[in-house]
Amino acid sequence: RRTMPRTWAVDMTPDAADSYRRVELSNPPGFSDQHANEQDSRVANKRVDQMQLKLKKAKELAWQPAKSFLMTGFMLWMSGNGVHIFSIMITFYAIYNPIKSAAGVNSVFARFADPKMSTIDKTNLLTSKATYVLLNIVAMLGALYKMSLMGLLPTTPADWVSFLAVSPAVQFATGSVVVPSPTS
Repeated sequence: RRTMPRTWAVDMTPDAADSYRRVELSNPPGFSDQHANEQDSRVANKRVDQMQLKLKKAKELAWQPAKSFLMTGFMLWMSGNGVHIFSIMITFYAIYNPIKSAAGVNSVFARFADPKMSTIDKTNLLTSKATYVLLNIVAMLGALYKMSLMGLLPTTPADWVSFLAVSPAVQFATGSVVVPSPTS
């Protein structure tokens, strides 16, 4: 079976014999090197702007626990200080949710991480993460304060009386009956 060479195929590999045919072409009319450089700088600026936008969104997300605690605090206030199933349940979730959020901080901020970040940008992202964890701790402390008001936390000395050692008696007294003497 015989194959025919393709007449439309072009061999683009450089050859020493073809070097005399190469001609340096001039730029087309209207082409400017300055415009090409401006376009490259615009692309670089766009990447920097996107990075700044990511960091701004990370900072907004870092303050999210404070915003959600306002609603949780209102619910804690509305549930009252009595020990009821409803108030205990709200208080439990007010403690559990900040712990769960603080434990998952890396997964929450994973969408903002970029391997092309500069050291300053990484520091800003770490600051946002620290703010997020700190605000979750503050929210949890608010719920613990509520538990203290409900009397569920041992915060008074009376709660720890059973752990005190009983001191030995310094004096011992007994009651007796006084019998008058016959000489009186």
